[in-house]
Amino acid sequence: MEMEKKCSFEEHKEMNAIKYCPECRIYMCNKCEKSHSALFKNHNPYNSNKEDEIFTGFCKEKNHPIKLRYFCKNHNQLCCGLCIAKLNEDGEGQHKDCDVCYIEKIKEEKKNKLKENIKYLEDLETKFNESLESLRKIFQDFEKDKENIKIEIQNVFTSIRTILNDREDRLLLEVDNLFNIYYFSDDMIKKGEKLPKQIKFSLEKGKLIDKEWDNNNLYSYINDCINIENNIKNINSINEIINKFNINNKIKFVFNPKDDLLNKFLNTIKSFGEIYYNKYSFRECPINIKEERKYIVTGENKNILTKTGSDGKWMGTICKYELNKSIEEHKWKIKFLKTKAKDLMVGVATSDFDINSTQYACGWYLHFYYSPHVLYSGPFNYARVNSNLSGVKDEIVVVMNMKKRALKFIINDEDKGDSYTNIPIDKPLYPSILLWNINDSVEITEI
Repeated sequence: MEMEKKCSFEEHKEMNAIKYCPECRIYMCNKCEKSHSALFKNHNPYNSNKEDEIFTGFCKEKNHPIKLRYFCKNHNQLCCGLCIAKLNEDGEGQHKDCDVCYIEKIKEEKKNKLKENIKYLEDLETKFNESLESLRKIFQDFEKDKENIKIEIQNVFTSIRTILNDREDRLLLEVDNLFNIYYFSDDMIKKGEKLPKQIKFSLEKGKLIDKEWDNNNLYSYINDCINIENNIKNINSINEIINKFNINNKIKFVFNPKDDLLNKFLNTIKSFGEIYYNKYSFRECPINIKEERKYIVTGENKNILTKTGSDGKWMGTICKYELNKSIEEHKWKIKFLKTKAKDLMVGVATSDFDINSTQYACGWYLHFYYSPHVLYSGPFNYARVNSNLSGVKDEIVVVMNMKKRALKFIINDEDKGDSYTNIPIDKPLYPSILLWNINDSVEITEI
């Protein structure tokens, strides 16, 4: 990290400098700058405290307090007399063997170079703004995808939790129902605790009536007899339940999900769900594409490509994600879902793939229409160059070796070696497909 420059005035040497005066060759703090401005109105101090942003007109080399008068063509650098001196001591003479000229001699050269750089920076600014806007759009799409995936995960696990909670509630209710059938609630015990008193009361009442039976009190006695009969009925009912419990007390209810099923179920839950990305999904058809080159991308993984434009024009696209250079070998499979005459090309293309132009100009392809199949590549100037491959059925395997920079095609499980070598990888490479006939459709999958 660059250190802050300090004020050159001894009394203020601990204060940070805010300006530099090239005429006085001093750094100034806030206090000194005010005094300096009042005394030297014709001086032009720099509003900076970083040395690399300050041009003092003097050499920056240590022990070179000399004005810069020369230009070193070898190092594209301004230098002083000591820098170009033949004497090479104490850090002097660094450019003594270089091609050096006076600064005035390169004025026109640097002026012309400046115009080139201005044009370059203008183009760069435009491209950068476009790239930044594209990056911003990609980021927004990624954020949207991220939130959608999170919502999808939450919905799935909410459904799982709902089903689990429902199953739990039904099992708990089943327990209550079973115990109500085979056992009784605690209020039955309370009723049972009253039985001895009811039995004793009814017994004593019955003996008393039997002893004092009098026809004069016949109605009262009959009523007492009925009450005793009802008491006996109620006592028998409670006693029956108690006896039933004594019989059923050997029945044991057990919640047993079975260890093997439980472990399998828990392991399924632990491993349930998978987050992945499909690097072999196609780019969606852009809005500004020509009518004859339009296409649609379908499939759960957006990996099915179908031409919807007209016959007689190459329609192509590349996958969304570039081939990672750090991975030595990429391998994918192209399956022909529907082809009129297998008039299609498969291979790789660069990031400047132009869907509205001759796409194979920026790619390396194998064309299946001819037999033997032929190679097409704009960068290598291949056009209908016969390959050693033929007889593809309904699918083909494409292999891109990033380390060898080689592309090969495996047909019907037969590998005949690299079709392309020394493919430049300075630009990102993408799996690419070109279709010629309308309604032709292919699927790409990773291997």
